[in-house]
Amino acid sequence: MRHVAMEFPGEPESVREARAFVGDTLEAWGLPSAVEVAVLLTSEVTTNAVRHAGGPFEVTVEERTPEVLVKVRDGSARPATLRVVPVDAENGRGLPMVRILADRWGSTTLAAGKLVWFAVPAR
Repeated sequence: MRHVAMEFPGEPESVREARAFVGDTLEAWGLPSAVEVAVLLTSEVTTNAVRHAGGPFEVTVEERTPEVLVKVRDGSARPATLRVVPVDAENGRGLPMVRILADRWGSTTLAAGKLVWFAVPAR
């Protein structure tokens, strides 16, 4: 099992940097087929961390054959919650997208904050 982690400031620019971190890691590990979905879902989950947690967040990428696990830990104890989003809403589609595109996903409350994770195929 391989894994790497990086902390990012809770700023909008960090979402782009987190996407690049995940994509570059998966490319370096020789897992290019996992990149597109993992980067898209990383964008959704880190955007939520920036928008709702208001502080730094950490992204961990783990290769657990046959899947890749991406974890985003932030300082907010507010749980990640799926909700029904009206068609004309301007936001709120991140977690529904994660639920649809990831093989598995979840959210865990921690002593200080929460962890939102998703798994995608490594092939």
